[in-house]
Amino acid sequence: MTTLRDVARRAGVSTMTASRVVNKSRSVKADTRARVESAIAQLGFVPGEAGRLQAQQKCRTRLSLTRCDSGEVVGYSSDQAIVKGELALRPATGRRDLSQASSHLSGDTVRTVLRIVRAAQPISRVDLARRLEVNRSTVSGIVSPLIASGVLCEAAPEEAPLHRRGRPPIGLTLRGDRSFLIGVNIGVRRTQVGAAATDGRMLDEKSFDTPADSNKAMTQIRSVVGQLRTALPELSLVSIGVSVPGPTDAGRRKLLFAPHLGWRNVPVADALIENEAGSDNSRKGVPVIVENDATAAAIYEARRRLRARTPGTQDNFILVRAGTGIGVGLVLGGEVYRGSGTDRGLLGEFGHMTIVAGGDPCACGNRGCWEVYASAAGAASIYLGSGASARGRTPPRFIEIVARAGEGELRAQTTLARIGENLGIGISNVITGLGVSRVVISGRIVHGWMFIRKSLEEAVAQTMAGRLSNWSIEPGQPTGAGLGGAVEVAIDHYLTELARSMRAAA
Repeated sequence: MTTLRDVARRAGVSTMTASRVVNKSRSVKADTRARVESAIAQLGFVPGEAGRLQAQQKCRTRLSLTRCDSGEVVGYSSDQAIVKGELALRPATGRRDLSQASSHLSGDTVRTVLRIVRAAQPISRVDLARRLEVNRSTVSGIVSPLIASGVLCEAAPEEAPLHRRGRPPIGLTLRGDRSFLIGVNIGVRRTQVGAAATDGRMLDEKSFDTPADSNKAMTQIRSVVGQLRTALPELSLVSIGVSVPGPTDAGRRKLLFAPHLGWRNVPVADALIENEAGSDNSRKGVPVIVENDATAAAIYEARRRLRARTPGTQDNFILVRAGTGIGVGLVLGGEVYRGSGTDRGLLGEFGHMTIVAGGDPCACGNRGCWEVYASAAGAASIYLGSGASARGRTPPRFIEIVARAGEGELRAQTTLARIGENLGIGISNVITGLGVSRVVISGRIVHGWMFIRKSLEEAVAQTMAGRLSNWSIEPGQPTGAGLGGAVEVAIDHYLTELARSMRAAA
């Protein structure tokens, strides 16, 4: 991935000068700015959101939540005065109070910090500053109130290597001993329900065959959620994330259509929410967030990659989840894109684009859909073939086809090669349509990766997208992104609300 240092090197300027152009934080000569902007365009550099916000913030004020014992001003830095329990800025014409100063610390910045801490915990302040491309004092100004409020905690120093001098850096982690979240992955065959601490640790997990009737399914899920809550009486449930096999409404509360289950307009959030009496006798429900399974898997993969992300890089990728059907998730700058307006729940339903005119019927009611020819479920039809010989035969499961291919069966190997070719055709269309050339494959199809990879890459390579873009395709998680994706939906909502509340309280 292109970094700010690469841009500076191409433009023949310092990294600081390149940063000033990107962040528009200081005046730069017109010819210098033109060189840097040209380098950005040539290299396709995308500035980090957290780094940009923090750089803009740093130009306005240096945050340092130092406290003193009196209400008097006890000291100044170049642009701030320290007073009792708060930070007051000292502009040229006077001072502003804490709420005004904290307006530069956006909820997006806090959420980015929380996401990085959770992904890479325990992470030192030095490493966190390096990720954000800001100085350590700025990071301290952000994390200090999070520690004071109990959102973050400091991990014990790890044992230092023999060659290292001085005290090892103290790691920051999300506190996970007060609250928990629940993830629900509704699959076409199986439904998984799991409880996780807010620091990401899985606490319990249950699964069962998905009922054919949506009402029965919701009743059973609600029962399991109740069991998990009962088993964790010392923890408070803060959110529930639900991954569903189909598009959702714009508000992420309802499953609009699950073709392979035959469900329509299922009010998932309303069915699962459990009201509980508050201390003021009000009724407060636990938030339930309903997400398409491919989008949830994209969130999972984005967070998984965040742990190893290097400074100055941004993650833009397409997530193709192939199992019983095919769904697509889009990640831009590390954030899942859901579209806009009232139809945004339909984003990513590429599995139902037609790739064979008048082809085989699909569960959605169309003919010739991509998922009919490239999903794990579609492999069974290709394996059995058509005609009288295929009638009455029990279709093998995808994992069985992969096993037979591994044993050398030519028919199974040919089937998987066909799946790879069809998958590559659809991926090429998606790359062309979305303009993102990095693709991650997720779902059961990954089990057959060694047999589908070659034909997939060959199919992409012969298309215009394959010839003109610097594309890459890599395998993701075959199964973990299912329940893991649902948990990530719940955690992402929790961190977003936490950042918003911290910002509102500032």
